[in-house]
Amino acid sequence: MSKRKRGQKICENCGEVNGVRAYECKACEHPFKMKKGRRTPKKRAVEDHMSLQKGDLIRVVGGSGSFHTDDSGEKTYLVDRGKYIVDHIDQQGIGAYGKTGYNYLYMGKRCPSPMLSTITKAPCKIVLLKSVSHVNHVSSKRSRSRR
Repeated sequence: MSKRKRGQKICENCGEVNGVRAYECKACEHPFKMKKGRRTPKKRAVEDHMSLQKGDLIRVVGGSGSFHTDDSGEKTYLVDRGKYIVDHIDQQGIGAYGKTGYNYLYMGKRCPSPMLSTITKAPCKIVLLKSVSHVNHVSSKRSRSRR
């Protein structure tokens, strides 16, 4: 077990030294006891898109997804980054509504498109922002009642 220095705290689960403002251990992700919790929930990348449910709020990270490669080698991504609400899920991807309307977010393996040789089908990188199954999620901005 390491000795704690100023500005550090030690995980009671694994003994790893962490920064004093850490919410969980960087090695084992064991949560620390804090007076106040996180202001926003920690956003984690979605590894398996089949675990999503209809109504989940996700964010597509820019610079991911299917793209077109022009003659000079420049990539133009075909999926807009931003927030989407999941409508349906299948083996190859996610159907979701975003600010530009309905989109299909491809989540399969990277491969050339059978339609055009200049298009490459690549999986989108997505982050789960709000899950429908998480019952206790309350928006902090609207928690007070208006009189």
